[in-house]
Amino acid sequence: MRKHIFFLFVTALVSVACTNDAFKTGDSEYSYLRSDFVEAATDGTVAFVSAITDDGDTLSLRPPLRAKWATSPDTTYRAQLLYNKKDAEIEPVLISKVYVLTVQQQPKTETITTDPLGFTSAWLAKTGKYINLELALKTGKIDAAQQPSQSLGIALEAVEALENGGKKYKLRLLHKQNNVPQYYTVRTFVSIPTSIFHKGDSVELHINTYKGEVIKSFIIGNKQIGT
Repeated sequence: MRKHIFFLFVTALVSVACTNDAFKTGDSEYSYLRSDFVEAATDGTVAFVSAITDDGDTLSLRPPLRAKWATSPDTTYRAQLLYNKKDAEIEPVLISKVYVLTVQQQPKTETITTDPLGFTSAWLAKTGKYINLELALKTGKIDAAQQPSQSLGIALEAVEALENGGKKYKLRLLHKQNNVPQYYTVRTFVSIPTSIFHKGDSVELHINTYKGEVIKSFIIGNKQIGT
């Protein structure tokens, strides 16, 4: 059985250099370069051999693609895949890890940390399986024996019954700066799985930014939840 690995907190910064858009102009070497959020599967040799995009497309990766951060065989990872696509041919180029912030199914009661951060965008994957966030974390190195790390997480603050029979979930993005210097900005992508929600549910995500609180709302519709 294939294992699925997700993470509640991010203990290291993730920098992703590519975007979620396809380059479609011209017919040069990079004309067919695409970048998609995916669920990528490794084989027994810990090489990525297939991926399912947030559009629901299944990609066969040939030749198989390897990454130092992928250490488990026969495992599905959340990732961002850079690849060339021309007609039916898929040529993988680069795969970057995307951290997953799992929603706890009971509201948190202890004190939470919501240090401000930069927010760029939030969107629901077409498959409905993830809410994706593009963040801008400020970071920098310090002259010390051990570099501190920031952390991210998701807290469930409240659940409210709706007239349509669904539920409204109030979520809050957690962020602990942890004394990391704020010298420069790192573009960071994370995903929130929607597996605890159902069709017709409403999700309200609260994010504390340098410009004040941002609230993003999503309606969970038809979605393809894997096993």
